[in-house]
Amino acid sequence: MLGFKELLILIILFGVPALIGFVIWRASRRSASPASRLAALESLRAAGKITAAEHERQRASIISGV
Repeated sequence: MLGFKELLILIILFGVPALIGFVIWRASRRSASPASRLAALESLRAAGKITAAEHERQRASIISGV
């Protein structure tokens, strides 16, 4: 039979990584839509925060993921 210490170790070894994985998975599913990502990218370019080449590279990356 498992004692309290053994049970706590099992929870730490398996439960915590599973919870972290679940949180990361949920966050990745809530990513912004391609339209909002393109709009944000355009505003970065318009503000001069990224170059035209970087804008085109990121834009192609967003569109290829659709």
